[in-house]
Amino acid sequence: MARSIEFPSADFPGPPRITLEVPDGWETLTVPGVQVAVAQPRVEGQFRANVVVTVQRVGPEFSLAEARAGLEQRKAALPELEELGTGELERQGTTWIASEYGYTQPGRPTVVQAARYAVLDRGGIAKDVLEIVGSCGAERADEEIEIVRGIQDSVRLDLG
Repeated sequence: MARSIEFPSADFPGPPRITLEVPDGWETLTVPGVQVAVAQPRVEGQFRANVVVTVQRVGPEFSLAEARAGLEQRKAALPELEELGTGELERQGTTWIASEYGYTQPGRPTVVQAARYAVLDRGGIAKDVLEIVGSCGAERADEEIEIVRGIQDSVRLDLG
């Protein structure tokens, strides 16, 4: 006899509900494979600061150390990487890996990124890796990185 299974359910937890506070005027974007994307209004000739949120389901054994290793691997592939700092943050009872760095692609302006990763336990069934990456152009990074960090700091999660 067949049985019925559901998503979301205790066996298949749904994705976390993610809430961010963004500045007035920032626009929402639809990006394939991305749960949330927002960007400042477009200004001709300037890099458009943005924040992108992704969630990836992984097995229940996945750890924050593995998330950090994945981050380091991605950063190692960036051209002309300049490490600004990496550490851990605690926000609303969740430990985040936080890393800030700049990189320059040939023929393009330097980009500064602030990346944060958290590993969320989904009742022992699975874990979700939540990634929040904010980007801005180096020429305006002093002011825009503060906006990006503020958006990242505002994240609220509901695991249902």
